Amino acid sequence: MSGRPLRKSLFTRTASAAAALLLAVALVPAAILLPAAPSAAAEESVPVMVVLDASGSMMQNDAPGLRIDAAKSAVKNLIGAVPDSARMGLMVYGTGTDSAASSKAAGCADIRTLAPVGAVDKAALTAAVDGIKATGYTPVGASLRAASEALAGVKGPRSIILVSDGIDTCAPPAACDVAKELAAAGSELSIHSIGFKVDASARAELECISKATGGTYTDTRDAAALTDELTIRTTRAIGVYEAQGTPITGGTSPADAPLLSAGQYLDVLDKGSKKNSTAEAGSTRYYKMQLAPGERAHAAATLLVPRRGETDTSGTAYLGVSVVNAEDESCFLHDTEHGNSNQSFLYPPTAAFSTPALGEDAGDECFGADATGEAFLKVERSGSWAWTKALPVELLFATEPAADTKGLPDAYPAALPPVVPAPGGTASPVTGGASYNTAAELTPGLFSDSLLGAETKFYKIPVGYGQRLSFKATVTADGASAGSLGKSLDLALFNPLRQETELAPGSDKYILGNSLGYTFMGTGDSLGASMAVPVRYNNRNSKDDGIELIAYPGGYYLAASLKDNSTADIGSELAFDLAIDVSGDAEDGPQLKVAEASAEAWSAPSAQTSAAAAADAPPEASTSDNSSPLWWGLGFAGLLAAASGVFVFLRPRSSQRQVG
Repeated sequence: MSGRPLRKSLFTRTASAAAALLLAVALVPAAILLPAAPSAAAEESVPVMVVLDASGSMMQNDAPGLRIDAAKSAVKNLIGAVPDSARMGLMVYGTGTDSAASSKAAGCADIRTLAPVGAVDKAALTAAVDGIKATGYTPVGASLRAASEALAGVKGPRSIILVSDGIDTCAPPAACDVAKELAAAGSELSIHSIGFKVDASARAELECISKATGGTYTDTRDAAALTDELTIRTTRAIGVYEAQGTPITGGTSPADAPLLSAGQYLDVLDKGSKKNSTAEAGSTRYYKMQLAPGERAHAAATLLVPRRGETDTSGTAYLGVSVVNAEDESCFLHDTEHGNSNQSFLYPPTAAFSTPALGEDAGDECFGADATGEAFLKVERSGSWAWTKALPVELLFATEPAADTKGLPDAYPAALPPVVPAPGGTASPVTGGASYNTAAELTPGLFSDSLLGAETKFYKIPVGYGQRLSFKATVTADGASAGSLGKSLDLALFNPLRQETELAPGSDKYILGNSLGYTFMGTGDSLGASMAVPVRYNNRNSKDDGIELIAYPGGYYLAASLKDNSTADIGSELAFDLAIDVSGDAEDGPQLKVAEASAEAWSAPSAQTSAAAAADAPPEASTSDNSSPLWWGLGFAGLLAAASGVFVFLRPRSSQRQVG
């Protein structure tokens, strides 16, 4: 299958700042033994109960065709599309009675479970769907209660997907009152409603149900739209970006900004702006930073935007971070990213910055010799994409003391030719995470995974000083329909602070900017690339914006996204093999250590530990095996997990292991 370049996905940076370094508080003379983290299990899918309307009104012949036939076709498409790891059930109402007044009592209790929430037996459930006949009443509220009870034994987030063509004919109680009752019970339940050819009254009821539970509402007017939206809604509910962090509420001005310490936080930006521009203010939050002499601050903000199909609003979402003083005057450090609805937000927009060292530049008003070390992180959201919807924002914050760089190698002067892996052997199945926080941890090897349309999966690979990550994705099965516009696979690499890093592509025709993309991908097509250069501490001093971001050892995030170019293929799957290789001899560099051993911490080995670690490594590559302690520096994500410890930078002094 032939290919052509895919335009760089999603982001345009309006300003570039130095990438963030790993966290620290003090220099110490001795290293310690750091136990590795337990291997992260594949992310457990969010359980979902689909509730389907099979009332008498679904026999109307305007889908085109019968509404119930369109709904059954949509459900069968969904059954085929959900991944094997999905925990999904199916309920129907209106199949056991007629619509006569004498049948109302029985009809309002006519709710059947075709499949309990759990692993999907696709053949059996498809056969059950074929047997659905639409005849009876519309007990929306009662079905929501039944679906909630079916999910009651599940801890954590859970979802109901409701498909209905009309208003509840069994009220009271009103269906929206039932939704409010379920929300008030405190369960982590969201109800996503899909209206199928509904009138104004039914639309208002369904919108109320979703709003009460923090879900979404989508209006569909024909069979094709119903098929698309049911698949999108359910797959997004099954595997959503998992926001993580300590809850925090930023100030409305520098005067009431909370003081940050190193860690990961979670806040909410209430709205965007009606105009699709950064010129109109939306939501702004402030956070206080206090630096000691010689310290630098690093921060990144990630806006969790609705994906395609989760909102009817078009436009662009902007996220900006900057540094200001107590008078809200700019310190000239800022980064802005945006994504637009046409590009489906394959990766959540992330903006980041790094400050100068306090006292480094005598003329710097915010960080010069006479500065107090007090500054403020300003996070702004604007743009018209879902502008009335409150959106979560993840905030990463770190401080870094001065490091001894004497004798360290200089920055690479330019990008190096790629060294794309040549995969061989049998691929090991892996499930990529739905977010940076749940990224599947990989070591060099060959893995297999798959993507649905508009889905993104994350993988985290440890890369140390002197090392270079390379990867290659090869399509093994393409679920696109014959004659469709096909699919676009997109691969991007992010450093430990979630900044997109420069790639050296294996083929020039498959890359534009930092992102690796290929349109019309089919079985046998592949994408491959290497980091532009190996990781090196002094890369931060490069005048090349791409190289300066490859200066930090730790977990690098590879994000794989699938964008469908045909709505007919939204629920279809693209399977691929992913080859991972980390090459190069480990170099010395300032290493981040933790004074209290943390079972959650892991990152990349330094030169002094690589030989010992290699001696214990398994002969065949696999997902990270953390059954024994490894001598590793602590990466950015690991440090966040162990934020209660005392963190230090250390320049290795000998090649001998030490326990402290």
